[in-house]
Formats: sequence, C-alpha cells, structure tokens
Amino acid sequence: MTWNRALYPADWEKIALREKERAQWMCEGCGADCLEPLDQRTRLTVHHRDHNPQNCHPDNLIALCAPCHLRADAKHHAKNARITRNRKMRGPTLPFPFPFDHTLFNLASS
Repeated sequence: MTWNRALYPADWEKIALREKERAQWMCEGCGADCLEPLDQRTRLTVHHRDHNPQNCHPDNLIALCAPCHLRADAKHHAKNARITRNRKMRGPTLPFPFPFDHTLFNLASS
C-alpha cells in the first residue's frame, strides 16, 4: 500500500526515527530485531493506532515490522476498500447535503 506524504506532518521522519529509537529498533508486535533489516519483512515502520497520520502523540504511535503493521491495519484497509468498492458501484453521487432550491416548491405564491 502506498502512503500519501501530504497527510503526515512536515517532521514525520524525525518523529518516526524517535519512535524507532524508543523501541530500540525492535518490533513492538513480535519482537523482531529490525536494526539492520535483511529484507522488507524486517523493516521497522511506525503505526498510528487511530489511523490518523496527523495524530503523532507518543501514545498513538507504535514501532512495528512490516508484517505486524499490515496485520494492525488489515481491518482498517478492508473497511476502506469496501467503502471504495461500494462508492464505485453506485457511480457519481450528489454532494451531501445537496443544494436545495426552496423556490421550486414555493406553492404559497401560486
């Protein structure tokens, strides 16, 4: 899954590094040593517990290896995929609440 850098704070790299160092480069999910990743499976990432990239409070962040991060996000990703599929099946929709022109139904003046 790709990530949208624009959703993250300007100092995200610094915040992520702080969290990885706090966790001593160990996955807080499975305990894998991620200091020198051998492949993508041992790459340490930082997960937002509430899935909000703007919420970088330390209580909301956890250092996870890539597989643990995918597992932590699985339900959230499935929900978003379902919403996107449903939206595409419905086709274009009116903005909600859509503009309502009350003058079209002003029966008192007729």
